[in-house]
Amino acid sequence: MNRRISWQEASARRLERQFLANPLAAGTGGPAEIVAAMLGAHAQVPSAAEVSVGIRAEGTTRTGVRAALSGDRSLVRTHGPRGTVHLLPARELPLWTAALTALPSGRSPFPPDVRLTGEQAEQVVAAVGEALGGVCLTLEELDQEVVDRTGTWAGDRVMPAFQDLWRAGGRCCTGRASPARCASGRTGAAR
Repeated sequence: MNRRISWQEASARRLERQFLANPLAAGTGGPAEIVAAMLGAHAQVPSAAEVSVGIRAEGTTRTGVRAALSGDRSLVRTHGPRGTVHLLPARELPLWTAALTALPSGRSPFPPDVRLTGEQAEQVVAAVGEALGGVCLTLEELDQEVVDRTGTWAGDRVMPAFQDLWRAGGRCCTGRASPARCASGRTGAAR
């Protein structure tokens, strides 16, 4: 028997499954478990992600979320669903990386003078691989390494984004390939 589910029922189920109706009891799940249940926490603004995760479990604080990122590294902050910055469980990073690379890329909506050429993209990808040779870099450090290894064109600010301009090479470094910034799964960590 097929029963129609109302919007109210669907919303109630989502609130329940996302730990918003009934936050997890203290000690029953840490930030990584919460983020896994959420299928990633939007983290374009880090403090918003900390609050988003923290409200879903009793006793979880922004400090606890930060410790999961930089202490035990059970969380990573990287590009995830919808191509935006998310917190993802470190143990699921290979799954997310594989899933996100399976998305069709389609035609770029950006004008030609903003896009990297095929050759430039290859140079940037090679520079990222060389720069990461066993070290973890912050995004800023990786960006500078790409410019140093490819040329100043990779540092040209060409596209408006977040009240600033993205650098040409940075667009590639901060795209779907960014979960691989560090072989250990660490992102944003100093060397």
